[in-house]
Amino acid sequence: MPLLFILLLLPGVALAQGPQVRWDSWALSSLLVIGVILVLGWLLRRLRGAALLGGSRQLKVVSSLALGQRERLVVVQVGEDQWLLGVTAQQISGLGKLEHPLAPEPAKNLLGKHGKGQDHAPS
Repeated sequence: MPLLFILLLLPGVALAQGPQVRWDSWALSSLLVIGVILVLGWLLRRLRGAALLGGSRQLKVVSSLALGQRERLVVVQVGEDQWLLGVTAQQISGLGKLEHPLAPEPAKNLLGKHGKGQDHAPS
């Protein structure tokens, strides 16, 4: 029986003699890795958002007007021309070219906090 008790204590003695951990070095390394992950996430979100919002300078939404829950009229700038489009959940229809172009609205009015379009009448 005493032999069994000695064998049970051996793993505890082996663990007590393990390598010494420098907690200050470990904490600094962990903070550095977490910081790099956060910076890369921020950078990825910023670059992807810039590509989605301003990636194409030749095609731009000038104005948008909601007609129903899923139907809206959209004025799109293509080069020097502006086109009126009808947008539904199933399709997009070209309704015609505008003879008198509209002045572009600021981007903050067209996009909400999370990129969802808000309802605005063309001015």
